[in-house]
Amino acid sequence: MTAIPLRKHAARIVVLGFLALPLLVTLFQPDTGTAEQRVLAPTPGMPTSVDEALAWPARAEAWSNDHFGWRDKMVEAYARLRHDLFNRFPTNQMMAGRGDRIFLAAHNDRGQGAPYTALIACGWQFDDGPRIVRELGQFDQVFREHGIAARMLIAPSGPVVYSDEMLPWQSERCKPDQVPLRGLLASKELTPEARARIYFPLSEMWAMREQVEFFPKTHFHWGASGAGAVAALTERQFWDRGDDVGKPIPLDAKVGPSDVAYLFAGIDGDSLADVPNFGGTTITPCFGPDCFPEQKAMMEKLGVVGRYVNSAPGLGPRLVIFSDSFGYMGAPMFARYHREVVYVSTNALVRLDRLEVDQLRKLMLVPGGDDEVLFLYHDATVLWGRVGTDLAMLFPESFPEALK
Repeated sequence: MTAIPLRKHAARIVVLGFLALPLLVTLFQPDTGTAEQRVLAPTPGMPTSVDEALAWPARAEAWSNDHFGWRDKMVEAYARLRHDLFNRFPTNQMMAGRGDRIFLAAHNDRGQGAPYTALIACGWQFDDGPRIVRELGQFDQVFREHGIAARMLIAPSGPVVYSDEMLPWQSERCKPDQVPLRGLLASKELTPEARARIYFPLSEMWAMREQVEFFPKTHFHWGASGAGAVAALTERQFWDRGDDVGKPIPLDAKVGPSDVAYLFAGIDGDSLADVPNFGGTTITPCFGPDCFPEQKAMMEKLGVVGRYVNSAPGLGPRLVIFSDSFGYMGAPMFARYHREVVYVSTNALVRLDRLEVDQLRKLMLVPGGDDEVLFLYHDATVLWGRVGTDLAMLFPESFPEALK
């Protein structure tokens, strides 16, 4: 008698069984983390007030959405399926252009904010020119007051360098004749002294595109070839050093995952990219907080730091580099020209307290010394106001309003 009802509901039982599997995994094998670049919803806990009780269902739903069993695998599968079938990315952070070229389209957390914000480098919806000109002027003023001959390299990003490899609807938002930094650096509000401290080698990079691949096709950061070429231009521009200084750093072409893999679990984007090979050279590379044992605790907060020592004769003095994410590949390529290159990323500068900032300045910004100092940013970062932000953190006494 019971067999007939069971057969009658067999399909429902099978479906419910499959739907129950993630629940069982959630209960008996909970995920310990996520490959997504965001913080997952916390466990809601027991409510202790009426307001918490009213908010508890929404918090519980957010927790269950973020922590159900096999969620990471499903997220990865969705990203891979969307990318491989339709050449699309899961969020608006990236977009695919022509011939496998990819572009960073937005820096938004989780890709849920306004689209195309990274195309500010092309002039897309950029309307903050006076503030950026003022920050570039402050860069000159602050370092002049402190007796430090700092320079700034603004690296053109992929959308600006390879705008002709965009799809038609993309290129409408990225026109070569609308790159705002060119106009800002020519502004009458910027003194000649301030302008001389800054280098934006867009014309040079356009002229070298046939010989140098500045950005591997599936990367949104530059590769070693591009960083090395721009390092050579920068050394000549600021310090009059040519190809007779140091020996070229050998490059190895290696297949590896794109930096897109950092944004989207499931999309590796393996491609061929050049990386520096210091074996057999006079350069001793070091990357990470262990490179600075006397300041290790501080460097662990900054995270992305490095030191490169070159024992060859006839090189320039120590080069100190402060940078955004473009410094990771940029800093090593300057090691050809200097007896030492020290590098810190300012992406995590906000983690340092006032005493640690003072310590960092004593280590890397020595007034009147023979160090050469370079701030290395990509164009979109500058147009978002990164120069002013970093100056206020490094020199709070010069920006008291930033402490309010």
